[in-house]
Amino acid sequence: MGLRNLHTFDAEYASAHGMLKALYAFAKRKNSKSIPSFNYVAQFACREGAWLAAAKDLGSTSVMGIDSKEACESPLCIDPSEFKDMDLAKIKVNLPSKSDLLICVEYAHELNTTRSEDLITDMCNSTDHVLFSSGVPYQGNHPEFNYQWQSHWAALFYKEGFVPNLRFREHYWSDKTIDPVYRQNCVFYTRAAKLPKKAPDFRKLDVIHPAIFEAVQVRQQALAMQLTNATIRKLLKKKEE
Repeated sequence: MGLRNLHTFDAEYASAHGMLKALYAFAKRKNSKSIPSFNYVAQFACREGAWLAAAKDLGSTSVMGIDSKEACESPLCIDPSEFKDMDLAKIKVNLPSKSDLLICVEYAHELNTTRSEDLITDMCNSTDHVLFSSGVPYQGNHPEFNYQWQSHWAALFYKEGFVPNLRFREHYWSDKTIDPVYRQNCVFYTRAAKLPKKAPDFRKLDVIHPAIFEAVQVRQQALAMQLTNATIRKLLKKKEE
């Protein structure tokens, strides 16, 4: 596992390895000959570098992670030479050479509308293949965040000449080693040789994973039970008085 601590099971690394393993296998399928090997992989908002460590373990020969040092809460999972200190919220990115695959997961929603749209452009200028995910509405308790459905981002990628591969999702949807948030939000985009005259209906990307739906229902039921018990205690106390 590269520079990872083998004594600790890292859920982020497990999700990254599962997702990229599925993507690398998908790219090698006979009907995906247009997708090259992902030898050089870059990541915007790489944080500690778990996704890039997974990419190396799966055979990628070169990686580059871009993020601010403040965002890395723990030692990097990649070599320091493979990390570039840059605040993506303020600085436009221009890779010196295009990557075979660019990863940006669960980050764009942290940016304001203008910068998040510019980030999509930065990604599309840096590669022909993007693995992207971002938080959907009601995903978190941060009202200042730019939560959007995946159809929103798909429309922005489409303007840059990229289309989502709708067949890839089925290859990781049921993999329990991958965090349900990634299974729900990750979309693989590829630069199109020629865009269709009419834009596809991207709303079919807007889905909630059953594991997340079930978790929400469990929390709501637990909260309802707590409120019910509290109400009963108050009524009993009032009756005793």
